Amino acid sequence: MQKSTALLNEVVVTANVDKNGWALYGSTFNKDFLSYSSFAKQCEIVNYPAIRFRRIKKDNILKAYSKEPLKIKNNALGYELTYWLNEYEHRFATQVVFYKGNTQFTEMKGSKRKMQHWNKNREIAYRGSLTHFIRSVYEGNTKEQGFIVNLIKTIPYKDINLYIPGFTDTTSIHSSAALARFIDGIYASGDKALAASQANNALQWLGSKRDQMPFVISRAAADKTVQAYFFVKKSLVSDQVAVYTFDVKDTAAVRRIQWETAGSIIPDQKALNRISGYQSITPDQRGYLKVKLFYSRPLNTNLFVTRSDNQLFLQFKDTWQITYTGESKDKEYIEENALQNNDSGYQESTLSMTGSQPVLILPNGYYTGIYSFITGAYWAYEKVDKMLPLDFKPSK
Repeated sequence: MQKSTALLNEVVVTANVDKNGWALYGSTFNKDFLSYSSFAKQCEIVNYPAIRFRRIKKDNILKAYSKEPLKIKNNALGYELTYWLNEYEHRFATQVVFYKGNTQFTEMKGSKRKMQHWNKNREIAYRGSLTHFIRSVYEGNTKEQGFIVNLIKTIPYKDINLYIPGFTDTTSIHSSAALARFIDGIYASGDKALAASQANNALQWLGSKRDQMPFVISRAAADKTVQAYFFVKKSLVSDQVAVYTFDVKDTAAVRRIQWETAGSIIPDQKALNRISGYQSITPDQRGYLKVKLFYSRPLNTNLFVTRSDNQLFLQFKDTWQITYTGESKDKEYIEENALQNNDSGYQESTLSMTGSQPVLILPNGYYTGIYSFITGAYWAYEKVDKMLPLDFKPSK
C-alpha cells in the first residue's frame, strides 16, 4: 500500500479483556499473524503489550484489537511496518482466521550486503504469493508466470454418480473417422440409420471451434438407468475427444452432467484418490455428507475475467487449487503439516470467493473487499512475514 495516515474510531469492547492475554494467546496470535516460517522468526512486534485479547468461550473464538498501531520489524525483508489492526478473529472450531488492517511500510537501512540479502528475500516472498497471482490474472499470463489452476468442487455424496463415470475404460479418440466408428459401435446391434445420424451430428459438433459443451448420446439400459456417453473435446483446435460413460437414474441428470463437464473434464475412477472423503464414507453417511472433487484439467483463468469501463473483474464458483511451480514449499511448512514424501513439493494454495459479486482486481495485485477471498493451504501459511508493499516490483 502507499504510505497514508489513517484515523480510526475508538474501539468499544463490551466483553472483559483477558489481563494475561499475551501470556495466554501471544503464541497463537504470532502464528496466525506473523506465521511460523524462517522469515517469521526474524519478525518482531515491538509494542505487543498494546494488543488486547478476549476469549469468547461459548463460541470458542479468540478476538484481539489494539488502540495503537502495531510496530513490526521484519528483519527478513528489511521493512518496518506500522499496522493498524482493525480486527482479528480465530475460530478454533473451524480453524479459520480473519484479520484486517492498514499497513505502512518503511524501508530499513543497511549495508550493501544487507540490502542484497533483503532484495533476495523479497523476491522469494513475492514469487507464488497471492499478489503475484492476482497480477498474473490481470495480465492474463498465469501459466507463463508458473501458476496451474484446478477446480475443487464440493458436492453431496448422493450425487457422486453425476460426477464419476460409471465405467473406467475411458476412451480417447484421435480422429473424425475414429469418432464415427465409435458411435457406430454403440448401435452395433440396433438402428444403423440412427447411428449414422448421430455420427453426423457428432462430426458437426467436432467441427465447431466454438462449441465446448460435450456431445451426448443417451440410451436406456436394461436396469432402467440411462447409459450416457459424453464426448468431450480435449482441444478446440484438434480432433482429440475423450469419452466418459455414465449410468444415471433419470434423463434430467444428463443435462446437468453436460453442463458440469463443459468447464472441466469429470474425474474418472483413476482420479478417485484425489477425492477427499470418498472412500471413508459409510452407507449411513451417504445421505448428508459431502465430498470434494479435484478436476485434473487446468482451468484457463482468462475465462473468469470480465472487463467493464476499462476495469477488470474476477468471478468464479467453488474453490480453486493454485499450484505455483516456480518454488518449492518451505521446510517449516512441510514439517508443520507432516506432508508425505510423495507430495509434489510445489506450493499448493486454495482460493475461494466469499460472495457472488465480481471482485475488482488492479494491476498491482490489489483487489476490492477486505474479505472477498478466503485463502487456504500454502497461502494461509504466508502472512505478515512475507507481506510486501503493493508498489513492489520483482527483478524480472
